[in-house]
Amino acid sequence: MQFKLLRLIYKRFPDLEPPGRPATIDSTLRWEDVSLPSSVLETDLDRVIFSVMKSRWQKFAMVLYCAVERVEKEEALAAPVDFEVFAARIQALVEADLLEAQGNLQMWGHSEVRLKDRSVN
Repeated sequence: MQFKLLRLIYKRFPDLEPPGRPATIDSTLRWEDVSLPSSVLETDLDRVIFSVMKSRWQKFAMVLYCAVERVEKEEALAAPVDFEVFAARIQALVEADLLEAQGNLQMWGHSEVRLKDRSVN
């Protein structure tokens, strides 16, 4: 109800609406530019990524957070991997047609990803 009321107020008094945060690029790292630690394989990253993916759309930022959290809490990889590396790998999986995406994946909070629907192919 609070958000409905605020929308009505902003519609009537647009000067009261706070400025929106402009969308920014979070990372431009490409998978071909990634250098993994020798103890971490590409398949290790893929295993973590696919374990946090769902068939419904999810914010890309949330998927990245869940992947990094899984690595930190469960020690799913032999070495820590940061958000940018996971983001680059997911972009590569999208380009390889293994995952689906909408929006600009360089803007993590403004894009979404999901498992590819294999029933369509």
